[in-house]
Amino acid sequence: MDLNELSGRFLLLFFSILILYFFSNRKDNETINPLMVIVGLCTFSLCYLFTKIEIGVGIGFGLFAIFSILRFRTQSFTVNAIIFLFATITLSILDIMYPYEKIEVLLFFQIIIIGFYIIASLIVNKKATKYLNTVGLKIVLENDFTLDNQNIRRSVQEKINIENFDFKILNINTVSSEIDLLVLY
Repeated sequence: MDLNELSGRFLLLFFSILILYFFSNRKDNETINPLMVIVGLCTFSLCYLFTKIEIGVGIGFGLFAIFSILRFRTQSFTVNAIIFLFATITLSILDIMYPYEKIEVLLFFQIIIIGFYIIASLIVNKKATKYLNTVGLKIVLENDFTLDNQNIRRSVQEKINIENFDFKILNINTVSSEIDLLVLY
């Protein structure tokens, strides 16, 4: 594999992952850390290395053990993040391992995977994000306070001076008489 072929495969992977990342971060309340893109790029590099050297079964088990330990020692991932990771790992393995003589088949798989990902993302999210900023807010429950939409909106507008916003109730604490909100604006 010469440098031109390797750089072409890498650029194909890079732009594919950027498209997936863009469509993964369209929800208001959940975003994927941009550093997760590195997982696909690292998998691409590892697969390239494994095609150039002879490895034993022990190294494969060692890598599996490392990834298992990382999974149990880190925070839990959302379903969106897990699907993004799986798609980037799949694309990176396809990009480096598929024979270059059948580049049209590789492009077909790339387009199918990215296309299904985009369609599923649009169906699940239903719209592009409209709000760019979020803030946590506590509202004190008074005796006459009701949990209707207009009452909560009025309380949010009294606390922070914004007109166009949405909110999500995170927690209702009856002991401290507070509502925890996530305000999207």
